[in-house]
Amino acid sequence: MATLYVTNTPFQASTQLLDEKYKDELSNVPQQYDVILNEYTPKERHRYVQMLPYTGLGGFKPKGEGDTPTFDSPNEMIPFTAIFSTYALAAGVSKEASVEDPYDILGELPAMFAKSSRNTKDLLAVAMLNLGFSPLKPLPDGQPLFSPIHPLNPIVTPTGVVSRIGQTFSNSLGNTQPTPESIRAGELLFETMLDDRGKKDKRTPKWLVFHPQQSQIFEEIVGTPTAPYENTKKTNIQYNKWKLFAWRDLSNPYAWFMLGDKGRPGSDCHGLTVWYRWKKNFRSFMDPMTENRILADSFRSAQGAWTWRSSVGSLGAGSVAF
Repeated sequence: MATLYVTNTPFQASTQLLDEKYKDELSNVPQQYDVILNEYTPKERHRYVQMLPYTGLGGFKPKGEGDTPTFDSPNEMIPFTAIFSTYALAAGVSKEASVEDPYDILGELPAMFAKSSRNTKDLLAVAMLNLGFSPLKPLPDGQPLFSPIHPLNPIVTPTGVVSRIGQTFSNSLGNTQPTPESIRAGELLFETMLDDRGKKDKRTPKWLVFHPQQSQIFEEIVGTPTAPYENTKKTNIQYNKWKLFAWRDLSNPYAWFMLGDKGRPGSDCHGLTVWYRWKKNFRSFMDPMTENRILADSFRSAQGAWTWRSSVGSLGAGSVAF
């Protein structure tokens, strides 16, 4: 009897099954970072992402009768650049193991890849916060993400980065503990924000980000109608005002952060962003010489904060006691 040619061979069927197991694991427990951080897909075909910020216009000037108005123009500032890197992992199962392995490791590998990929992406993204106070990871203005002296309208000089207008702004709360009052201090930084020409530039805070070790503290601060840890009936100004996000990957269990919403450049949003050239490249194939089954996955990403605005941070002050 003549055999039939079919497109769905046993190898193709098993490959599709492995891919489905990978997708199932991704959808069951997605990565954490994209709840609060931006994720963009760049259009330019470069190994880097570059954004060129520019200022707005200055204030209006008095104009005499019959005189021409004062001319002004936006000026370019220091470009932001993030470099793409590829992250990859592979694993193999011998022909013999694929037949004789009682634990079916081959069938479990796709979920392992998905979990490892998810974990790696979270660790790369959270590094923006973990290193947010480090002078070794400066933004284009020469300051870390959270700094008391961000220069407004920064310019590079032979002696370093300085402000063209001689003004700085803070988005750091230092080593303050989380309390309704310290959160209010962070809100004031959002409300009194300045743009790079020194004009008003109010931003809207949305997220409180912290280590799970501090979850109870933040839930009590935000979830109590009256001032927490007090015997008075004073109104708690932070009641039901925030979205809370406990991120276990934060390296400092006492640090906490205030972030605006996600969004695109030019909108009322923070600048902590992840870019992808490709987010998943899971595949399986057979070594033709050994008939071993090889599984591999990769992604190519870049991370960085293209602005410090709409983000405020505190290193915390150790254990909180009331």
